Amino acid sequence: MLRRRILMVVGVFGLVSFGLGCGIAVDRVQAARQRSAGFASYREALEERNRRLMAIELQIHGRHEAFQREWQARLDRIQEAVVLGDTRTAVAAWREAYGAAMRGGLWRDLIEVGDAALRVGDVPEFPDTAAGAARKSYLTALYRAQAQRSVEGVLRAAEGFAALGDAGAVQNCVVMAGRLADDPDGRARVSAFAQHFSVTAR
Repeated sequence: MLRRRILMVVGVFGLVSFGLGCGIAVDRVQAARQRSAGFASYREALEERNRRLMAIELQIHGRHEAFQREWQARLDRIQEAVVLGDTRTAVAAWREAYGAAMRGGLWRDLIEVGDAALRVGDVPEFPDTAAGAARKSYLTALYRAQAQRSVEGVLRAAEGFAALGDAGAVQNCVVMAGRLADDPDGRARVSAFAQHFSVTAR
């Protein structure tokens, strides 16, 4: 009888200890998950801050020299393929450059990609026409330039639309640039551009 009671007490003690152990383990897991969630939120905020700082850095100082060389090599591959008449390689290199430009934060890249599409021309490998691919690039460049309040970027997009023969888009770009220009030099540049393309800045 005594032995049975001892075994019972030991069993109960064991169950209680097991329960306490499980509870502690669950608490630790939950705490770890909460810490992980907190760190994840912190990492996301830090990454977003870094992206914004990089965009500001690019806007002020331009691309780092090493990245500029890499970008120029992309454009050179397109041009070399065009010269050789290798349309498949030209379009493949163009798509690679377009993807890189979309991932980047520079309106200049998209302008150059649009110009490159026109140099490639209408070839079977292009799902769209060269003009359509260029227009898409110029439009995205325009939106980025407007967001960055870059008069130069808006006017460069306007030049791209002029190459497509889209006078209406050129007019809209000039009006937009006129609104962004907040200094005498900027306004003079917009006025000269408008005169050159025979459009109004208002």
